[in-house]
Order: sequence, then C-alpha cells, then structure tokens
Amino acid sequence: MDSHRTGSKTILEISLDSLTLVIKGKIKAPKLSHPDDNSSSLSIKSRNMKHILVPAQGIQEYYPDVAGLGIFDFKVKPLFFEQTDYVVTVKAHNNETLEFSSNNSLISSKVDRVTDDDGSLLSGVINFANSAGYADLMVSADGVNVIAVRIEVYPTKISYKEDYQQMMADINSMVSECVLDFMKSTYHTFIPDYDKSSTPAVFFTILQAVYEKYIQACRRILEVPHHKLISEHEVKPFYKVKRIDGRSRKWLEKHPEIVQRNAAGDIRAERILSVEKRITYDTVENRLVKFIIKDTLRCLRDFAVRYSAGGKGRTLDENIIECVKRMENGIRPFLNVSLFKDVAEQSMSKSMSLVFGMAPGYRELYKYYLMLKNGISASGDVFHMSVRDTALVYEYWCFLKLYSILKERYVLKSEDIIKVSRKGVTVDLARGRESRVRFYNRKTGENLFLSYNPSEISTQTVNQRPDNVLELEKKGSSNSFKYVFDAKYKIEMNPEDQYYPDSMPGPRVQDINTMHRYRDAIVYENANSRFTFEKTMFGAYILFPYADEEKYKEHRFYKSIEKVNIGGIPFLPSATSMAEELLVRLIDDSPESAYELTALPSGIEEKLAKINWEHRDVLIGKLEDRNQLSINLNNRFYHIPASMIEEGAFPIRYVAIYQSRKWFGGEAGITWYGEVRKTRAVRRKNIPELPYSPDAAETIYYRFDVKEWKQLNKPIAIKEREPNGSRKFTTLFLLEHSEVVPELWINSEDEFRFNSELKRTARDAEINDDGVDVSFSFKDKTIAFADGKIFVTKAGKILNAYPANAFAKRPGETFRNIYRDLCTDML
Repeated sequence: MDSHRTGSKTILEISLDSLTLVIKGKIKAPKLSHPDDNSSSLSIKSRNMKHILVPAQGIQEYYPDVAGLGIFDFKVKPLFFEQTDYVVTVKAHNNETLEFSSNNSLISSKVDRVTDDDGSLLSGVINFANSAGYADLMVSADGVNVIAVRIEVYPTKISYKEDYQQMMADINSMVSECVLDFMKSTYHTFIPDYDKSSTPAVFFTILQAVYEKYIQACRRILEVPHHKLISEHEVKPFYKVKRIDGRSRKWLEKHPEIVQRNAAGDIRAERILSVEKRITYDTVENRLVKFIIKDTLRCLRDFAVRYSAGGKGRTLDENIIECVKRMENGIRPFLNVSLFKDVAEQSMSKSMSLVFGMAPGYRELYKYYLMLKNGISASGDVFHMSVRDTALVYEYWCFLKLYSILKERYVLKSEDIIKVSRKGVTVDLARGRESRVRFYNRKTGENLFLSYNPSEISTQTVNQRPDNVLELEKKGSSNSFKYVFDAKYKIEMNPEDQYYPDSMPGPRVQDINTMHRYRDAIVYENANSRFTFEKTMFGAYILFPYADEEKYKEHRFYKSIEKVNIGGIPFLPSATSMAEELLVRLIDDSPESAYELTALPSGIEEKLAKINWEHRDVLIGKLEDRNQLSINLNNRFYHIPASMIEEGAFPIRYVAIYQSRKWFGGEAGITWYGEVRKTRAVRRKNIPELPYSPDAAETIYYRFDVKEWKQLNKPIAIKEREPNGSRKFTTLFLLEHSEVVPELWINSEDEFRFNSELKRTARDAEINDDGVDVSFSFKDKTIAFADGKIFVTKAGKILNAYPANAFAKRPGETFRNIYRDLCTDML
C-alpha cells in the first residue's frame, strides 16, 4: 500500500540534558489493528532525563531531579505502524555532534544531518515498510550513547496482539510438527548444537509459553516410562540357581573341575552360571529425557545469570526472577526421581528411536525441546527471529497453514521441506527455492501436491512464479489440475474509490489482475499438436488478511470464484473456514466439475465430442451356460433369438457378454466386448457351433459376427440383485466408464455427472435399477431424475426438488446443495 502522508502532530517528545528528540506523524491508528487498551510498549533508556511527552494520549512525565542513567517504561496505545511515514528530529542543546542509529536497517540511515557542517541537528523521515515488532532508535552525542528508545511497530492490516503473534506461534508449532512427522519413520542422530540455540531471552520467553505443557509431558513419561528387559549372569551355588541358559552350559564346559560324579552315578556341579531377567529404565530414550531436563535447567540458569548481570544500573524485574525460580523448582524434581537415578548420561553416538515420534509424553517433550532450542528459527531464511517483515511472515504462514489443513484431512506421504544434514533435521523453506509436499486422499485413492514458491514457470511471454500451488490428480483424467493460492499481505481499505468494484474491504484490483495472469499465462504445449497450447491452471485465488468471513461472503471477489474461478479468500489465524471449504471442494470435485469452472475460449464447446444418450448401439448379451462363453470367444460371434430384439434397436455396433452369477460365480460381470462385423438373421439350426433342441431348429436368431473380442480395462460388476433382463442396450461410453451394471442404463449426461460426483463423495452411495428408471440412494434417501427435476425423497415423501437445467449449468454447485440435503435429517 502507498505510504501515509506525513502529519504535523507530535507523537513522542523526549528531552534530556543534552538533546531533545521529537517524532511527528500520523496519529490515528488503522482500523484493523488498533486495540482499545494500553497494550503497546514504550521503553526509554537515557542519561539525565528531563521530560517525556506523548501528547495524543495525555502523557506528560517530568523528571527535574533525575541524574545519570535511567530506564523508563510505559504502556500506551499503539503509536507506530508499518507503511507509515514519521518525521524524526534530534536537536543538541550544547552543539554536541549527534549520530543516529537503529537495529532496523530500513531506518538506520534515514535520519542524518540537516546541513553537512552542523552535527547538532538531525532530521529525517523513517518508514518501517512491512516490518512489525520492536525497533530500537539510538542517539549518541560526541560518541557517547545518551538515549535508546524501544518502540513497538504494529501491522496495519492485521491485529498485532492476536493475528500476528498467533501466526508466529502457528509457525513455531507447525515447524516442530513437520520435524516430528519426519522422525516418525526415520532414525536420526541427536546432536545438541549450542551455537544454534536461541538466545537466552528467546529461550526464556518460549519456556514461559510452554512450561505447563512441558511439565505435563514429563509427568506422562513418569507414569508410563520406556523400559527394556535385560539378562544378568552371576555364578552362584547350585542350590540358589533358578534359571540357566546357553551361556550357563558353555560356562560349565570351560570349568569341568567343578563338575563331580557321586557314588550313585549322578553328575553335580558345585557352582553354575545363573541368569536372571530384570527390567531396566536405562534406555537411550530415558537418557535423552534426562539430558533434555538437565539442558533445560542449564539454559534457564544461564538466562538468570545474564539477566542479573545485565541489571547493573537499572532495576531488575522481580517478577522475572520469581518466574525463573518457579520454573526451576518445577523442573528440577524430575531429575531426583528414582527412574533417572540409574539412567546414564546421554551418549552422542547413540541414535534416537521412534519412541520420540510416537510414545506419549516423549513426543511432546521433544517437541517443546525443539521449540526451546531453535526458537522460531530453522534452516533457510524463513523462521529467524530477526525477520520481522510482516508480508514475509504472512507468506510463510499461509503455506504452512495450508499444509496443516491438508495434513488434518489427508495422509502425508512425502515432503521436501524437511532437510537432513550433519547439523540435524531442519525445516527448509525459503524464497526462490521450491518446497513440495505430497498427500494421499484415502477416499478417492488420488494424490495431491502442495508446492511453495515453485520453480519459475516458463511461458511464451513472461515467466511466472506464484506463491503456493495446489496440484490434484483425479481419476478419470490424464491431466493434473492446478490451483494458485497466492499470499498477498495487501488489502483495499478504501472501497469507496470509484475504481473499486465493491463497497467492502477486499483484495486489491491489481492483485486480482495478477490472478488472471497466472491462470491465463501459464500454459503447456500439447504433445499431440505442435501449435496447440493448453492451460494448466484451473483457478487462482488471493489469500489476504481479513477477519470478517461472513461479511466477505457478499463481496464481488468472493462470488467471482463460483463464476470464473478467480477471486480472494480471507485467511488469518482467526479466519480459515472459507479457505478450508474451498480446498476440500476442489479436492472432492470430479474432473468434470473441475473443468466446469474453467474459462474456455469461445467456440470450443462445438469442438468437444458429444454423446448421444438416446442412441444405444451396444447389446448386453446373456449366456445360456458356462460353456457358451469359450465357444463365442473362440468363434468370434454371439447369437440371440430375434424375438428378443425390436427392429428399432438396429444398427447394433457392439456386443458385450454378460456373465451371470449363476454360471460364473466369482467371475460374474461384464468383461468381454467386441465390434460387430456382420449381422445376419438365421435359423437356429444354421448355428452349428452350439448344440440346440429340435424344437428350436427353425427359430429365427440374430447372429453377430465380431471382428475381435476385447477385454474392458476393469470388469463391470454385478450388484447383489441381478437385472431382470428387460434392459439390453447401452452406449460404448457407458460400457467403458461403468463400474456396476446399473450404470449401463444411465439415461443422460446429468445422471452420469451426478453418479460420478456421488461416487467420489460418498462410498456407501448406490445406483438403483428397478427395470424402468435409474435412481440413486444414500443412507435412507433417494435421488431421482424425472419431469425436468431432480427429486430428493425419503420414505416416499419429497424433501426437495431442483431444476435439472440448473444442474446442467452448474453441476458442481447444484450437487453440493443436494448432498447437503442427503446429509441432513429433514423429517
């Protein structure tokens, strides 16, 4: 978004003995991120403070008698925001030479001398861009640091105290989950790396957040500790020995001197090597638990020492000191329990087993330890604490949240965001490098892929690089279906603009145009036609920071998704339901529904092959007995009484052989079919390949000579109740795309589409054949096509009716409405 205009109102004024620092700018907070309470931090460390003013909030603090170094902390309403200009002016009182600096590289060089020959007056305009969090502004006079101001910068498009911090927490949690998921199926050496550890302050902050769960995990381990059974051998007098093993026999062989034979001829050993089995808790897993607890205490003590040492010249926060003691007292007793007294120290040569990936308590403890040691940093440029660019944080969070949503519903099969090196197991997610995760949909048996920052996609014009791409494999289609989910930390906050097409906040127009570009520019060259290019992206959506999902449902850029498959979706920690719904819908849709929302060039509809559902030229032929099948196949023909076929049924182009359950048992169904080469009307006696009764010798039969018998890719199964024989004809399309016999009698494209959607969505749904009409059933409800409508009934009562032409125009949307009826008990 464009920078805000610089205002003339004073936000903060600080006066010292040596200088005065004034910051002016826009005071009014953005609508989306302005909390009502004093939740923002303002901390000032200075020498010889005189007064501090925050005019807009009525703060006026005077310190006429304060000398030397002092620290002044305030809780105020948010003062500073990203993407906003602020004028900083610093004036020395006694012509000292001033220097300005900051820990934020965006502003460290923006405040400089007004004139080159006067070092006592500094001024400049600073803008934090998309950075959020804490920023330090420091000024020195004649080389001596005299003031450091720590301010808190708030996002303008999301709530800092809720959404921003929740995103950071989500990232931390999801990173740990990624590593733990990876470790479930692999072994990796545990190598503590103190250089990689987070700083003590970060360690303490995270431990505060997870302390209670950390303690619960330790208690869970003590309730059900990991153990193993070991064997111990000891030489004992024979009368004390209860159990021996192979080592005992070998020991006797090496010590024959203790074996004696008495007068009665009995052999007896005075001593023997006995074996006793006992449970031990000295396992690799418990050694690592002991190490984790000890290392946690070490890091906690390190923080306490550094905090106390850094407190010279300032007042220590007793609450922090008490918190450290409380956590130490809560964790230390676990080392004193009898379980760990006999557990050896962790050996770095040992490998960590799956106990830490699966066992209760162990899994959680290791997760929290990862968080403590790594904070929110991992390999790559993604999770470093120093990265405070809100737009980048939002982009990473969007990918990981999409990953998390898919992981809850589908089986994680593989991922390349997990990297293994000599440093251990890390999450590697960085701009400019593709990360790809594969999931498996148990319901449909299909794979789906989520890619972050996929490799630059070459096009015929300008190459493209979307943020996140969902790729779906769907049965019944050789093509993959791709959808862009582009994270945009931008929102149109001025919908009253004459060029914005809606009255509510939403995605920016230029970002919607980018989605059109992604979908229309990314194409591939069809291998079957050198001059034909086809689109690979079926939809493109903006993920943007907006919390009011219900209100947004009326937005034009949400409704456009149903029409052209391009639009925007609100996506924040507090607003994920719309994105989840869209993901599930895209994954559950059949290939036909996926094509439904694809914008096609004008005129292409006429080029698509159409099926004539009324012209049924495939005869489903039954057999008289089991032997007839081999005779028909070997002699390439099929015959049927002429009385069983009406004249209007011709021409018959194909014959498919129906193998009944009566004659074929487990081999029942339709497997063989062939194209008819010639059709003849003959008397039964002129079909010599099969025996016949004298009474049928003169009966007229149709003989169909077949060019070649072929097998279907997958046999068509017979349901529990076999058809009554009144139906005999279907189409080649239905023959090649049916799974059960009743599907052969589908009468229209609408019924076929509905059946396809129903099979993908509900495994226990069925297609019914009553000999007259085809209907569908799900649980206790029935769906039937009749009189231009689709009826949903239960126990003979109509629950709802939908126009069939509505389904023809928008099959995916109409099916979802019908399916909601099926899943709702309306009686």
